[in-house]
Amino acid sequence: MLDADLCTGHQTSYRGIRFTENQDIYDLLTIGAGPAGCTAALYAVRAGLKAAMVSPTELSGMMATAPLVANFPAQIEPTPGKQILAMIRDQALAAGAEHLLEPAEAVEFSNGSPFEVYTGGGTRIARTILVATGAMAPSDPLPGEKEFAGLGVNYCTACDGPFYQGLDVLVVGQDAEAAREALTLSQICRSVALVAKAKDLSFADDLAEQVQAADNIAVHLGMSIKEIVGEDAVTGARFAGPGGEEHVLNADGVFLYVRGRAPATGFLHGTLQTDDEGFIITDESMQTSVPGVYAAGDVRSKQIRQMVVAAAEGCIAALMAERFITGRGKVRSDRGR
Repeated sequence: MLDADLCTGHQTSYRGIRFTENQDIYDLLTIGAGPAGCTAALYAVRAGLKAAMVSPTELSGMMATAPLVANFPAQIEPTPGKQILAMIRDQALAAGAEHLLEPAEAVEFSNGSPFEVYTGGGTRIARTILVATGAMAPSDPLPGEKEFAGLGVNYCTACDGPFYQGLDVLVVGQDAEAAREALTLSQICRSVALVAKAKDLSFADDLAEQVQAADNIAVHLGMSIKEIVGEDAVTGARFAGPGGEEHVLNADGVFLYVRGRAPATGFLHGTLQTDDEGFIITDESMQTSVPGVYAAGDVRSKQIRQMVVAAAEGCIAALMAERFITGRGKVRSDRGR
């Protein structure tokens, strides 16, 4: 923790970090302002901490791009993800959090707390850090993907599957995730076409057997998606077969699992321990390999990636950050009151 008089006077330093009289020093700085970052900032300021969020824009990330969300708590009707995120952000700002609209470009964690984050707006100093930058698709969208966002293009069965009750859908992908999503959709939809570029199913035998045994799942192998087609909404997708021949499969919706998600961690430059796919490894308290630095949301190595999970992890990270700063042995349980 910084000494009370650390930033008094015209200029001083601590662990080689130069401070000026007007230098803002945050208790918690969240890098990212999605559901994890905004929730963490809210809990931090309610705990009496000075908290700020850093992100390039006010509303960004996967939640902001979700056309409709129907499974976030307190919703009555499906609502655009950007609208829900705006309310979470506004709640954090109303409680006293700051939002710095600038990109994080690099960090300095090697000297311990306080930490440095280098942004487009300068050097930001904080006693604790939360990395909540999420994960995004790394490659360019398919033809028709952006045009039909919210009009039949989907990425999450748990989020969007119920909209297709009794309808026909395509699941495009060849890994175990695509197969599991196809099985889930088969319980909701009239028919499911699982379309894979590979010529053989590459997931476990028991999963392949479940897919093949489902009466309403048709498997199409050796077909590469080229375009999502439709008029006012999706009507299907265009594929190239093994010999280059064209196929058009009709459907009311397309669920894409062709690219995966890449964690947004380039600015960390290897400062935190990650798994083989680059997601940040934490313990159950969201603590990373550097004490005082936490990770939450889709950037974290885990099994379940949902908006409500990200928000819960942001809460946990903020409460643990308070404990790190105060040295309190137990986490306060009254921060939601």
